[in-house]
Amino acid sequence: MEGYQMKLVGKYSAASALRWLLGFLNVFVMLATVAAGGALLISLVSPDFAAGLIDGLRDAPSDPRTPIGLAERLTILGGFLACGFTWWIINRLRRILLSVNQGDAFELANVKRLQAVGFGLLGIQLTALMLVFVAPQAIGQSAIDYKFDLGSWLGILVVFILAEVFRQGAAMRDEQLTTV
Repeated sequence: MEGYQMKLVGKYSAASALRWLLGFLNVFVMLATVAAGGALLISLVSPDFAAGLIDGLRDAPSDPRTPIGLAERLTILGGFLACGFTWWIINRLRRILLSVNQGDAFELANVKRLQAVGFGLLGIQLTALMLVFVAPQAIGQSAIDYKFDLGSWLGILVVFILAEVFRQGAAMRDEQLTTV
């Protein structure tokens, strides 16, 4: 009996399994995004809600008389942005994997999707940078020192470089298809 080899593309492949896993994860990220967006909207309409939410994060008894400041609102906004950027990235990755499964990885749409992933990762890093400064202040803790993560920033650069590689691959594929 011959050993089982997992396919890399097509139905029942590694790419297909990863796409399914990202789809499953996407449901929870989408729910978190909707919840964070709802909390942000309600906090704009009802400062009492926002104060109660921040008191919950502080692990303090709720006091609706506590005024909500800019740091508190930015913390809620940061949670929404982090969830939103994550959802954005997962959806672009799933579409890239779908085109890979169909045997057309070097299509021009994947260049745009990779660029979108790069911008999403950049958004997550900038949101994390904002939250490092405002979240501790919002929940009544001392400020946290920002630790520059070179790996994350280099990862963003790699994604943009890969987008250009895909652009050249797509151009070569199109040129090959038009050559008789």
